[in-house]
Order: sequence, then structure tokens, then C-alpha cells
Amino acid sequence: MRRAGVPCVMVVVAVLSAMALSSVAGADGTTYRPLASSIVLGGKVYGGTYGKGWGAPHPSLIYNGGDASGSIDDVHWSSWGGEEARGRGRHPIFKPGGGYYRHSVVAQLKAIRIGRCEGRQAYLRLLIREPRRPGGPLGPWRSWSGPQTICEPYGSYFRPAAR
Repeated sequence: MRRAGVPCVMVVVAVLSAMALSSVAGADGTTYRPLASSIVLGGKVYGGTYGKGWGAPHPSLIYNGGDASGSIDDVHWSSWGGEEARGRGRHPIFKPGGGYYRHSVVAQLKAIRIGRCEGRQAYLRLLIREPRRPGGPLGPWRSWSGPQTICEPYGSYFRPAAR
């Protein structure tokens, strides 16, 4: 018995799959790809023994392995795999007089500069933009890792050069 419509269904599935894997250009010209990309966020070496999310594709938790200000949780990526990846998550921030605000702020994230890290394709820089206080306006973009990439051990730019 021959099934009618099976080849048609297979064609539709193939077309939809191809569309899902294709790149999309944003209004600003940035290329966005779906979250299925194998590009990772920096390297595991950046977070050290206690770090989380480094060396993984589109992590939902990013943690340097130190105090709470070095973490962003509940991260949701709206794009991943293109020239830049964009996301947002909850970030604990310090109060001016010390300690943390009771509620974390929503921080915007932008992973950029694709290169090689630990043998894999990776975003080498992570930028963050957040308010200075809960409910405040967003501040400017700044580097999560200072002058170093997220493919080097955290704080390695503080070490003196070997002679």
C-alpha cells in the first residue's frame, strides 16, 4: 500500500530545518543564528575550579568562582552563533556603602570576537551593561573581564610578565 503525502511531509520538514539553521540579519546588520550553535563562551580556564558557564554554549549561569558580583544567573540568550550573541540575566550588584542590594538587577550581555579557545570556536570577549541600582537606567557597555579575554585565567593580566 502506498502512502500519499509522505514525500510532501518530508520536503516540508527539510525546508523548515534549513530555515531554522540559517542565519538572520538584524536591522543593525548583525548576523544572528539560532541557539543550536557549537560556539562556546570563552574557556573553562577563565572560571578556574569553581567557575560555571565558561567553555559552554549559551550558558544559563555565568560565574567567576568568587563572590556573588561575579555571577549572572537566569541567563536567557536571544541570539547565539553569529558575530555577536545577546542575552540578559540577573546580576547581584554592590550597594555604595557595602554589601549587596536586596534584589539583583537585570543585566544585558553581549558576547563578541569569535576566535579559538581551548581548541574550540569561542566568543573571546563578554560585555555587560547594567544599572547602578535596582530600577535605575542602564549604564554603558563594559568588559566583563577587563583588558583580558575570557580565554585566559581570571586575573592573569595582574601577573607580572615572565623574564
